[in-house]
Amino acid sequence: MAWHLQPETLDFVGTAPVRLSFTARMAASPEEVFRELAQTPQGWPAWVRVAKAGYYVGHPPYGIGTGRRLRLHGGVCVSETVLAWESARHFAYRIDEVNVPGVRAMIEEWRLTPWPRAAGTVVRWTIALDTGRPAATLCTVARAVLGRAFQGAMRRLDARIAASSNRC
Repeated sequence: MAWHLQPETLDFVGTAPVRLSFTARMAASPEEVFRELAQTPQGWPAWVRVAKAGYYVGHPPYGIGTGRRLRLHGGVCVSETVLAWESARHFAYRIDEVNVPGVRAMIEEWRLTPWPRAAGTVVRWTIALDTGRPAATLCTVARAVLGRAFQGAMRRLDARIAASSNRC
């Protein structure tokens, strides 16, 4: 069974009842990170441990309004809509439909900033949620687990980018 979530706008990232935000520094450039985040959802399983498959709906060019599908381990399926697409800077998507209960609305936002003291990128990932009480409590408790998962994903993504560009 699929649950349809509330179709929030990007403003929801600042007003959601639950917001979890994580930051990491990467050696890769903002352009390289954006390419992997936004332009190559089929590559997500290589660096996001819970991702099993990802793809865009339709044909390029992709951008704001494009649909995306993601399958996670454990049988979770998610349908999303891209809300922000600013190359090398900002990528966000709204979760429109998911096959597990408990979430009323959800947006994930990725902000990329050049590292000010050296080459590289500062990545900030924010999850904005509206959930029922038990799920909200679980999200808050899971903050440390999500933070570790995010840090690991960013390390794997950095390694993937370095390997594909043959950087040392």
